[in-house]
Amino acid sequence: MAYFHGPDDPVYTIGVAARLLGETPQFLRQIENEGLILPARTDSNIRLYSNNDLGLLARIIYLWRRCGINPQGIRVIIAMEEGDSDSGTHGNGRPHDSMGAMKGPAKSRRHNAGSCENTNGLVKETR
Repeated sequence: MAYFHGPDDPVYTIGVAARLLGETPQFLRQIENEGLILPARTDSNIRLYSNNDLGLLARIIYLWRRCGINPQGIRVIIAMEEGDSDSGTHGNGRPHDSMGAMKGPAKSRRHNAGSCENTNGLVKETR
């Protein structure tokens, strides 16, 4: 019997998440250390990422690597894109994890060609 996980179910370890995103586990830890994402943890303290986390990570990686935006700028952009004014965190201080659901599959964003430009305060991709 097959079991399907929902978009918020944390199922991917850091190694699997890094491979899916084409990044290193060290870079995902750096993103976490900057406060841009807070993955779930198992009882033995292993990081677990959901599909929504992967979508958010793909967006963060794109803004950081392709557009050269620093972590504080990424927080502001994500908050603006979500129509939120609390600088990218929930009331409990946990970073938002809904970008993946809003922006489509991580793989398509990761391989999208183009350059970044600033339009109306948000980073947009041009071809």
